[in-house]
Amino acid sequence: AKDVELKAQDIPVPVVYEDDNIIVVNKPKGMVVHPANGNPDGTLVNAILAMCKDSLSGIGGEIRPGIVHRLDKDTSGLLIVAKNDEAHMNMSKQIQERKVTKKYIEKALDVLYSNTDTKIFLPYSLCVAKEGNKLIFSFNKNNVTALFIIFIIAFLLMAGFATYTGVQYLGKINMNIDLNGDGTPDLNIDLDDNGICDINCDTDKDGKPDLNIDYRGNRQSLFNKAMSDGSTVNKINQDKDNDGICDINCDTNGDGWPDINIDLDCDGTPDINIDRDHDGVPELNIDTNGDMTPDINIDTDNDGICDKNCTYVANKDGQANVGEGDVDLATAALVVNYESGNNVVTENLYPDDQKGNVTTTVPDVKFTVQNQTNNTLYYDLYWGDIVNTFESNNFWVRVVSDNGGYNQNFATAPFNNGPLKERIAISANTIQHYTVSFTLHGTGEEQNYDQGKLFKGKINVVLLDS
Repeated sequence: AKDVELKAQDIPVPVVYEDDNIIVVNKPKGMVVHPANGNPDGTLVNAILAMCKDSLSGIGGEIRPGIVHRLDKDTSGLLIVAKNDEAHMNMSKQIQERKVTKKYIEKALDVLYSNTDTKIFLPYSLCVAKEGNKLIFSFNKNNVTALFIIFIIAFLLMAGFATYTGVQYLGKINMNIDLNGDGTPDLNIDLDDNGICDINCDTDKDGKPDLNIDYRGNRQSLFNKAMSDGSTVNKINQDKDNDGICDINCDTNGDGWPDINIDLDCDGTPDINIDRDHDGVPELNIDTNGDMTPDINIDTDNDGICDKNCTYVANKDGQANVGEGDVDLATAALVVNYESGNNVVTENLYPDDQKGNVTTTVPDVKFTVQNQTNNTLYYDLYWGDIVNTFESNNFWVRVVSDNGGYNQNFATAPFNNGPLKERIAISANTIQHYTVSFTLHGTGEEQNYDQGKLFKGKINVVLLDS
């Protein structure tokens, strides 16, 4: 697939609300949220980039800066965009905990006139009159004849009507149940108001969904999906190897909705919120905002190892390995997010003053450290798994950070494991951004003794007790 080049475009989009942290826009129908193959530009992200310049969260990745959630191309409505990482994490957390209410409203009125029509009567006594090029809406309350006829018919058919109404009432009384009091139905959702459950159907009346279960309130039947032949597909709590442990679509809290090892395409393989060690907490392809797309610890090549937005958290129970450990943002104290992993490997590097078709650069290691508590925390930056075969001291490393993080000009890279910097303070509710750069310093002379050498290692963040 061809890489998508992200660029700012002056596309008018209505702004409903804006402050220093977020901007709420009214996405028009027909606009794609972010660039992708087939839609390289003209998207909402292109428009937001023109409005906000560089003031956007980076958590969503290069092609989704600031995007907290999404709307379909043909759906118009309000969409929240985060201007910074802290706001992004906060809004994603609120959406994950269902503190943000999403409502979809669709109303349509289709009126067709002939040349001789002057009035049309619609249900509920609504009258639409035509005067020239104008349509005038009013309620017709004086149609006594129609009301009398309706009364007579209702009286003659009262027994049958009462029976039918009673059955309908008994059928609908258990529809559209709001379990958490947010005003949005969660259980036995009747999408077309026909008295028949369409989504999250509780067939055994235990207050939990059994059929056509959706994912985080998206109103799509994804799990225990009922088929026309009476079978169900993509079942929850699947034990593939019969070892008594759930492997696919696992409901960890017993509420009826799957939480980890989510299979979105019914192929029998988890796609998001993957829990490899069966401890009930996901490690890979974690969806933080409920849009069915992984946001952190992303495994791009399905080898079981994090490749992008690799993250770990530190809390009272300690910390996990980068890109491999449990991630529970709701209880995290310190969150560390590596853009492309925390390791660096360089070999066959030439001095930075060399010309020609030779390798003289090393990719930067970029990561953020976020304090999610109301207190100042302290941590160490630590070199690990170091292998350095350079013979001179000309292989250098530089550290650049903001918001009180550690900074270091170019200096010789380490030859052994050890601290890069100890006891770094990070203020309450603060994000520090780090960029670690490497170079083989050129001396202006031949440096054959450093050619073909190797450096590799990892930069770890260790939370201190106090």
